[in-house]
Amino acid sequence: MIRKPAVAGMFYKAEAEELRSQMESLWPHPRPQTHPCLGAMVPHAGYVYSGRVAAGVYAHLEPADTYILIGPNHTGLGERLALAAADAWETPLGRVPINKKLSQEILHRCEFIREDNLAHRDEHSLEVQLPFLQMTDRPFSIVGLLVGTGDMKIIKGLGMAVAGAVRKAGQKIIILASSDMNHFENLEQTRRLDHLALQKVLALDPDGLMEIVSRENISMCGAAPAAAMLAAARELGAQNAAIVDYATSAEAGGDEERVVGYAGVIITP
Repeated sequence: MIRKPAVAGMFYKAEAEELRSQMESLWPHPRPQTHPCLGAMVPHAGYVYSGRVAAGVYAHLEPADTYILIGPNHTGLGERLALAAADAWETPLGRVPINKKLSQEILHRCEFIREDNLAHRDEHSLEVQLPFLQMTDRPFSIVGLLVGTGDMKIIKGLGMAVAGAVRKAGQKIIILASSDMNHFENLEQTRRLDHLALQKVLALDPDGLMEIVSRENISMCGAAPAAAMLAAARELGAQNAAIVDYATSAEAGGDEERVVGYAGVIITP
């Protein structure tokens, strides 16, 4: 089964050549030095808004054999932890295979995960990451996971399952959390709330991230995926985190009253 693109022509260009041109315009020039990374946090809005930030993250990553993509379930369909069960995902740039062996290893390590293509059918948060990865022109596979819960027991269970599977796999794997930051408040408030959340991400503190998001009512849509990524990365020996770039929708759209924040963060050993 092939998972067809759900948001091509909306979040990014639908034609291959136009998409490659769009990606080239977003990529940092000159190219930065790459780093060995355990994980990263990348935004998932339309490329006109968050594409530059996402491209900055991907430009810093040393290529991997497999990327574990963890994103929020915006549609509300399907399971709390939904594992993509298709054979491959398609974008205008081609097909990306699912790493079935690694997917099953994660599934068997976490009692809360279910295979569920319904949750993935219309969800954009993972799909929009694939063209950036395809721009490396190097073969890779993915594991796709969607999170639809804020329960820390489940989130940590996912993180430990991912870390255990990565440790066993014996290949280069990067864990990617797909998340935008605070939504639809004014520019000053958005920057303030994003700063609070990012301090917890930089501290590699999954519990602190979920606590501050709850306490301050920060509408960071991928807080749970980010927390799961941080838990996994810490278990795998992460020591440092750094912000690659930060932007807001106000820079692209001009509206400073209903603003969304976008941050790119890399997690290193």
